[in-house]
Amino acid sequence: MLRTWSWAVLALLLAATLVGAVTLDRRTWPGLIGDEATYLMQAQSLAWDFDLRYSRADFDRFLAQWGTKPDGLILQSGDGGALVYSKPVSYSFYIAPFVRLAPVRGPAIANALLLLLAAVVAAHVLERRIGPAAPLWVAAWIFASVAFAYVFWVHSDLFLMCLAALALSLAYGSPGEESRGRRILRWLAVGVLLGIVATSRPFYASLLLPAALAVPVRRRTIGIAALLAGAALLAASSSLFNLAERESWTSYAGARRSFYSYTGFPEVDFPPEELQRQVAERGSHAWIPWIHLDARQTAWNSLYFLAGRHVGVLPYYLPLLLGLLAFRPGEGRWALLLAVVAALAAFFVMRPFNFWGGGGAIANRYFLPLYPAFWFLAARPAKAWWAFLAAALAAPFLWPLWAHPRTYPLDPAGGLRYVSDVARAGLPYETTQSHLKPSGKDDFIHNGLWIKPLTNSVQVESDGARLRLTPGRPGEILIGSPTPLSGVRLDAANGTAQWFLLHRPRAVHRMWWTEEPFYLYQIDLEAEGDGMTFTLTAQRPA
Repeated sequence: MLRTWSWAVLALLLAATLVGAVTLDRRTWPGLIGDEATYLMQAQSLAWDFDLRYSRADFDRFLAQWGTKPDGLILQSGDGGALVYSKPVSYSFYIAPFVRLAPVRGPAIANALLLLLAAVVAAHVLERRIGPAAPLWVAAWIFASVAFAYVFWVHSDLFLMCLAALALSLAYGSPGEESRGRRILRWLAVGVLLGIVATSRPFYASLLLPAALAVPVRRRTIGIAALLAGAALLAASSSLFNLAERESWTSYAGARRSFYSYTGFPEVDFPPEELQRQVAERGSHAWIPWIHLDARQTAWNSLYFLAGRHVGVLPYYLPLLLGLLAFRPGEGRWALLLAVVAALAAFFVMRPFNFWGGGGAIANRYFLPLYPAFWFLAARPAKAWWAFLAAALAAPFLWPLWAHPRTYPLDPAGGLRYVSDVARAGLPYETTQSHLKPSGKDDFIHNGLWIKPLTNSVQVESDGARLRLTPGRPGEILIGSPTPLSGVRLDAANGTAQWFLLHRPRAVHRMWWTEEPFYLYQIDLEAEGDGMTFTLTAQRPA
């Protein structure tokens, strides 16, 4: 009976997700997010033109199908001068047939189907280890976290998560006795799947270690050889493909720039050669590894990674604790945790100001491909009520997403829609993360202070000299200074003044524009009546 009900719950949730994907018209959202335009146009180019080259025809096709310009489009130019799309091709290649059949709904349908496959396969494999509650646990891992909501976004992270889950299912799902040929094919497939994940972001290559240790000892030589051969084959194919199409080893190299409506688009607003001139004047957006070693910032990033208001894995991926609770040594499962720690350390060192995915992320999207590692930690008999407990503990943080999983992430009333009132009230704002704009607004300089609005209710006027607080709504701002502050004076337009005494900073660490530490203070504001227009002046210790 437990097995039947567990599979029924998982099937119902997956079916509801697929129905949601089929019925969602993404054109109802006010715009594209993050890298969606690049993945979409890359898939369209593969589906209709069978190449990765950008052209005016690609732009016109996108505008006709989506009714909006491809804001956030990232292109790169090789030595030959041709413009090509600048994102890993694997995800776009997967969704291309769906895009051809259903240009708007196709990507979400493709995401939902792959999630369905990964969930069913993982539940089937884990059922042999943790018992009949396995499908219920898989349902908790997916739907008591933010993972399911990525079905409705055209980003590669859910795709990579599903491939990682399928690879680990093959690695830990030994059917017992199998022929030599079948064994080689199985480990070759594990290597290919993890190779796709690793070539998309090299930090995820750490997942190859637990996969290698999962090979039975008596078959380790041939199994590891097949695993590495599959990964190497995929990596070599990816590099050769990039050289042929992009004239670089990777999609993150070369002359690379982002384009928006306010910048204009190549072959539409300016000739394609303009990209090279823009790169020469403003620099390339090529991803260059840059090692940052700072103990203070790493400590803050560790806190924010675990319990950040917007990106914390404990509020937004809480069911990962199920895998830890049901952990049992054997088959090298300890290396799953080591792989996660190694990948996270690489993000902290090389992406300390954006370890979560930047624009286009619900919580931490860079963590998604590592998430299945926690699923396969589980190897003890599982209790069904543990899954319900995990969902209940996650509910205060996931309720906005459960209630509106298909809505645009920015809430016009203020902040990111998926962040609950409980998270806003009880979890710290991530001061180290440069791309995080919880109010949808950029930071700015005001009277020598760096200010980041944390709510939509605080706005800067066009001249930058005054701030405005919306009536009847509380405001929250982060203030930064290169030196400590003892207080801040608020001068309202009606002539009144108020002092905020700042006894200690909210955080102290370097920022993305300086190597020196910045002193950060968080201030809550509230105005009655018609709101308030005001200025802030810093008071520094004598």
